[in-house]
Amino acid sequence: MVFMHSCIAASCLRYARYALVIILLSSTFPSVKSAAAEAELQCPPCPSESAPVNFAYLITVHDDRTLTDALPLLNAVSSKNNIVLVHVDGKYPKAYYEQSELYKVVQGCECGARVVHGGRKCEWGTWSMNEPVIWAMDVLTHEAKFKGKFDKFITLSGDSLPTLTNSAMASLFAEHLMKYNILTSFWSETGFRPTRYNEYPKEWHKRNAYRHPIGVAYKEYETGKKVMKRVDVYFGSQWMILNPDLVEYFAVSLRDRDSFASALKRAYIEQKRVVTDETFFPTLVMNEERFKGTVPTAERGEGVCEGLEWLKSARYERMDEHAPSPKGVLPDKQRIKAIEGIEPRVWGPYFLGIYDLSDIKESGALFIRKVSLAVEPNLYNIFPKGSREEVENLPNISWHNEIDFVISDRP
Repeated sequence: MVFMHSCIAASCLRYARYALVIILLSSTFPSVKSAAAEAELQCPPCPSESAPVNFAYLITVHDDRTLTDALPLLNAVSSKNNIVLVHVDGKYPKAYYEQSELYKVVQGCECGARVVHGGRKCEWGTWSMNEPVIWAMDVLTHEAKFKGKFDKFITLSGDSLPTLTNSAMASLFAEHLMKYNILTSFWSETGFRPTRYNEYPKEWHKRNAYRHPIGVAYKEYETGKKVMKRVDVYFGSQWMILNPDLVEYFAVSLRDRDSFASALKRAYIEQKRVVTDETFFPTLVMNEERFKGTVPTAERGEGVCEGLEWLKSARYERMDEHAPSPKGVLPDKQRIKAIEGIEPRVWGPYFLGIYDLSDIKESGALFIRKVSLAVEPNLYNIFPKGSREEVENLPNISWHNEIDFVISDRP
């Protein structure tokens, strides 16, 4: 990984600002930049910017596309007092990363990068899915350079984009959202509250695949008392917005073998259960009374709190197009008909485009996923905006109503 004060190169990232950046790679590599990189990427002046809230971001990337798409995201979230951590999946070849634009930007910066060591290989459904987030939490809470230097920790995929600028985002959080931990996205059936496993119908895949609940034995965090607990599993999102005390709880607990978090981790691994980051972290929070109350209770379609009635989801994604929702609701905005003979995709996310603009606005989302320069560059010309009012003033562009039709063999 690379620790650096980053001036992002103008040729790749517009409006560059200072950011404290960490890149976690699959293996150690030299930090000496080439003459070509120095010639191509000049570090521009970095304007000073202050904000009422300092963010710590984790951006995860895993392939060519997400490495490319992470460039405008990195630019959008970079500012003088923010911390940015980038995790490059260990499965992605080191040689490919060193040929990427992201690598050129990092190596071309004059701000003093230093290499540490390798990364994690993430496999869906296994404990490894949680490791990039836990790595980031360890860095933020156990290194003096970062401890106490952030007010919110936000996890993002490389193909995400904020809808608001850093200053607008910081002002919004300072005024309304500092007390909340947010662990769900737009597709959550229970809004801002993570969904308990038995809130899904018995036939639904999210209930059957996980064989819940789980019994764990551990020591209580505050009293040290040994307890046995039946744990109800909750579904949320791997893309979270967390307060520093919760980040520290996760990091410290997972270093303590006797803790609830470590006991739950062992249960998942030893019992060979399916475990993903969208279940592990929400399950811990919703089973800890002192943190459970920090989760917004707004139901699906409701604003997160008074004064933010428009903010109905922290993140917007398009999901579950080809299947009913867990509550039996059929989607009425199909985009793509599955090719005959091909199994329809049960869940997303699906790439976003300009025709999703109306739904993005309606959701009030602070971040959108899945966006890509290769698939639909128009969204990068729109976001981020300097205020919610600017978002409201965007045109209501939406998907047209599709109909079935038959073309005759001849005119």
